[in-house]
Amino acid sequence: MKKILFKLLFGLMVIALLPVQVAQACSAFIVGKDLTTDGSMLYGRTEDYPYAPDGGRHNQNFVVVPAKDYKKGDKIEDESNGFTYPHLTHEMKYTATYDAARGDGSNGNFGAHGFNEVGVSMTATVSATPHDKILKADPLVKDGLPEASMIDLVLPRAKTAREGIEIVAKTLDEKGSAEGNIIVVADKNELWYMEILSGHQYVAIKFPQDRYAIFANTYYLGHVDFKDKDNVIASKDVEAVAKKADHYKTDKDGKFHIADSYGPDEYTERNRSRTYAGITLMDPKADVKYDDQHFDLLRKPTDPSKKYSLEDVFAEQRNRFEHLKQFTADDLAEPGKKVDTKKYKYALGNENVIDAHVYQIKKDLPSPFGGIVWLGLAQSRNTPYVPFYGLVNDTYGAFKVRSAKYDPTSWYWAVWHIDQMVMKYPDLFGTSIQDKWKEMEAGWIKEQAALDQKYSGLTDEQAKALQGEVTKESMDRADVIFKQIKATEKEMEDKIREEKGLEADFVYDGYNKANLMAAAEKGGSDKKPETCQEALGDYL
Repeated sequence: MKKILFKLLFGLMVIALLPVQVAQACSAFIVGKDLTTDGSMLYGRTEDYPYAPDGGRHNQNFVVVPAKDYKKGDKIEDESNGFTYPHLTHEMKYTATYDAARGDGSNGNFGAHGFNEVGVSMTATVSATPHDKILKADPLVKDGLPEASMIDLVLPRAKTAREGIEIVAKTLDEKGSAEGNIIVVADKNELWYMEILSGHQYVAIKFPQDRYAIFANTYYLGHVDFKDKDNVIASKDVEAVAKKADHYKTDKDGKFHIADSYGPDEYTERNRSRTYAGITLMDPKADVKYDDQHFDLLRKPTDPSKKYSLEDVFAEQRNRFEHLKQFTADDLAEPGKKVDTKKYKYALGNENVIDAHVYQIKKDLPSPFGGIVWLGLAQSRNTPYVPFYGLVNDTYGAFKVRSAKYDPTSWYWAVWHIDQMVMKYPDLFGTSIQDKWKEMEAGWIKEQAALDQKYSGLTDEQAKALQGEVTKESMDRADVIFKQIKATEKEMEDKIREEKGLEADFVYDGYNKANLMAAAEKGGSDKKPETCQEALGDYL
């Protein structure tokens, strides 16, 4: 108990030291098929883990959950908050990227994202905080639906993207929500965006294919037509609760504005910086200013001929204000010194990212394939994005290692370690590692396009028959890539040893600046610690 209390106190101390809120930190994007170079739908998210003392250091496992039959009375039981929900008699196979700490009695599963066997995909969630007045009118529910169970609730059940949203809506009506959240659910025909606004209120829209969106940890929906049942799914009391809370807001035309009514009065700096960076990267001539009251969700590029590629959205998730010279990523601030919050901002490609993913949904691929997930475990700024079909029935062994600390056999930990060395020794590595991955990704994109062509036009039954072949292809490619990752890791260690000496820090304990700042404050010193071990001492 003492240890738990100590960790809580330490976490609060770190939050106090940071210039902005750290409790939520994911960000996401959507690009409709009319705006992409190949006509595919693109969406994705970076999952951030900003919690001290392990900020940005939280192992993830990319796995396949087999189809399963259940007995009457069997149910989902979420260890994070006590949420329960009955299992179906039969539930479908799906992929997920779980927290390695799942099952320890406190963490929860946090499946994050995945495909199911009929091609429905999902990312969950981008957390969001309802306005205090809203929470008084419709409080969150302690054992309501949490982020930790979202993937395990939807993907085993949903046959279409719309049905995925309807499953969540029904659960919220019955059980309520434990958190404010944003989710995305897609199939080969359409994509849905949903904001969970309070304990029992929600609005989802079918995303228009001629728009793109950038969103962080807050609400963005403006006015929607609740009568348009084909394109909108909403709780019946969305407007009534806003009025009850005395926080009913309208747009310039006098129409109900969802985000202004349910969200905070102002964006936090972390939400503002990431949304603004994403919009201006995707559309440098966008009519937005950093201090705008709110950023519209549904956007069109200023150039009507603009089309977005996979490389564009990888760059969005990696972005560290390279295009905004007035800003610097706040994980580069000097530990122990006062942070200039006008200069240092929270970046999309920040130190806390533990899982970056991009879903590419192609209409010509048979439904069992789902599409392609481009998976980048650990920090997006220095991870390779590797493609996998949703059809696979197994994943490479390095994705399954569940160690809570660095393990050389783990995909997550190997890439995490590479990132830590890059950030510890920028004079040695600069952008060379990211450049290396980009060159490799260009080759994978070409290879993947050829595979997509090979499998396009198959019937669903033909596709299912190829599951073993496709799984072997993914295993073989993952094996080659992991060996390249490990070779890169060793080359970096050799270079550090050669340039910095045999006693150099190889950063196996991590190099998270938020934790270093907290440690510097603890010691009352402005001196930058030489190693994370030195900085954190008995916190490790």
